[in-house]
Amino acid sequence: MIASSDGNLRGKKKIGLASCLLFGMAMLLPIAPVPVYGVITGVSKGHMALAYLIAMIPMSFSALSFGLMGAEFPSAGSSYTFTGKSISPYLGFVTGWAILLDYGLFPLLNYIVLALFATQLFPGLPFNVVIVASIILICIVNLTGIKSLATVNNILTIFGFLIAFYFIYAAITALNNGVGTGFSSVALVNSETFSWGTVITGASIACFSFIGFDAITTLSEEVKSPRTTLPMATIITCISMALLFALMAFLAQGVFPDISKFTDPDAAFLDVAMVAGGQTLKSAVILAMVAGALAFSLDMMAGVSRLLYGMGRDGVLPKKVFGYVHPKTNVPVYNVLLVTAFCLAGTNIELGDLIPVINFGGLFAFVCVNASVISHFYIRRQRRQGFVNKVLYLIFPGLGCLTCLVLWLGLPMNAKLIGGAWTLAGIIYMAVLTKGFKNSMPEMKGETEDTDVEEISVPVT
Repeated sequence: MIASSDGNLRGKKKIGLASCLLFGMAMLLPIAPVPVYGVITGVSKGHMALAYLIAMIPMSFSALSFGLMGAEFPSAGSSYTFTGKSISPYLGFVTGWAILLDYGLFPLLNYIVLALFATQLFPGLPFNVVIVASIILICIVNLTGIKSLATVNNILTIFGFLIAFYFIYAAITALNNGVGTGFSSVALVNSETFSWGTVITGASIACFSFIGFDAITTLSEEVKSPRTTLPMATIITCISMALLFALMAFLAQGVFPDISKFTDPDAAFLDVAMVAGGQTLKSAVILAMVAGALAFSLDMMAGVSRLLYGMGRDGVLPKKVFGYVHPKTNVPVYNVLLVTAFCLAGTNIELGDLIPVINFGGLFAFVCVNASVISHFYIRRQRRQGFVNKVLYLIFPGLGCLTCLVLWLGLPMNAKLIGGAWTLAGIIYMAVLTKGFKNSMPEMKGETEDTDVEEISVPVT
């Protein structure tokens, strides 16, 4: 999800650690394991909980790196800006280009999730009709210039936590009553199906649930003591949510151990919810996913169109198309229509194929941000004296870079081919834009203060 605090907090009191944590947790979505449960459980052969715990390691290192870079560049708050300023503007562009693929695919993923769970709620509705109708509806709403549903998103975050805790309570009760495998280590490691290769692939996909914690760095200009608050907020958010996700996955695998009996792999968590808490829990999960997907689709469309506008305004993309806003509604109309057309063209993509492609850009960006910490602090700023500096600016980001690279390489081949082709297209475009790398790259500022589209606000505590 794309989010920014620009325009929402300026002129107000500085926010603290609690507000940053609330914002970060909202970005990660408390019930994030629900839509990806069938995909990750299938790929990891029943080791989703372990996949989350493994994914937590590189994500924690990356969270620290994002916190450090966000405090150092308070007006940036983006992986491509961190990379461009710390390593190379060209690599920064490639990072931004890779992330652009993620931002373009996120709305499509949301529409697919919305249609998957809406058809579970109303089985008579055709999937294709629901997804096309959703895309057109969100397009029309965004063209009218509607503001972000900040209050709705805050309510949905609270509702998501309630559903997550409800599931945990119901699953523990069911396991105590003898359902599934009970409290067995088999739900964490099953010697009969365990394989490091499949678990690493599962962990590389599980990283999808963590994409969004980096949005905390966009709050850097509004945070008290950002050099300490931002790293703490990113790390605490990442670890606490990872443990929540792993716990939900562990309980789910214990309640419903036979993954071959899923009614629908793309909505597999509903089978688990039905066993754990009956129709009440299943319906609650469906409602949370449908409502969340609908609200987040509005925000994501606004966010993606804003991002494209910013890149057009800065000259990174053709300005006449991507830098245009309607004079009356102040909406980047062409961008909204382009994203809508892109989503309509991808309605037949499977959820299991889409998520790894999104992770391609995300993991690549995490590798670059970890490398940026080493380049900026350890090499350029020469913060090498003392054990703490070596740990913060060399060892931890080095481990983050290495572990993220391992997960990036562990992505399915189709994701690497699609992501690689997209990245190559970006390099070719960059070569044309800079006339064979002779000219400097236009700076991608990632800021769009002159548009009227608001995004998710942050509660001040």
